Amino acid sequence: MANIKVKVIPKSRHRTVKYENKTLKVWVNSPPEDGKANTELVRILAKLFKIPKSYIKIIRGLSTRNKIVDITGISSSDIEKIASD
Repeated sequence: MANIKVKVIPKSRHRTVKYENKTLKVWVNSPPEDGKANTELVRILAKLFKIPKSYIKIIRGLSTRNKIVDITGISSSDIEKIASD
């Protein structure tokens, strides 16, 4: 289990993930309305880390761009390695 800082950039043209300064930056296409950007964030992270969506929980920052996300089944070092590739 790992808690990681995530910064979401909504309404982006491209879906991109970058890891820098111990923060995962995720560009999503969805607008920050009705949880659409959060839903897309979970889908992107599940696909990136090859884990079920149920393993990903946003524990802080549901209505802000800066979030703390809990990811089960993967370590912090694995997250950094996968996201940096």
